[in-house]
Amino acid sequence: MREDLKIRVLETAKIKARSLGYNLTSVAEEDLKSFIDNGIDRMTTSEYLSNSDNLRALNNVEILIERMYSDARSRSINESLDYKSFSNARASICPLWPFC
Repeated sequence: MREDLKIRVLETAKIKARSLGYNLTSVAEEDLKSFIDNGIDRMTTSEYLSNSDNLRALNNVEILIERMYSDARSRSINESLDYKSFSNARASICPLWPFC
């Protein structure tokens, strides 16, 4: 069941990126998937089973994508969220539960 949440969080991130007019590069998507997987694996059983904690994880991944978007725009990248966007956003958002 934990795998279901990982998939939902990744899909939420992709949908958010598309809503901003961006796609994830393959490298950024792989790094994001690993980041999400690690975060969900860190959740305790009670956190994982909590609807409010699930929603918090979904909302927080959207915050990450918004930061990636801001980073890409600041570098005049207009189509894809890349590895650098992910790295810079990750550094700027931590701590952001459950990811870091």
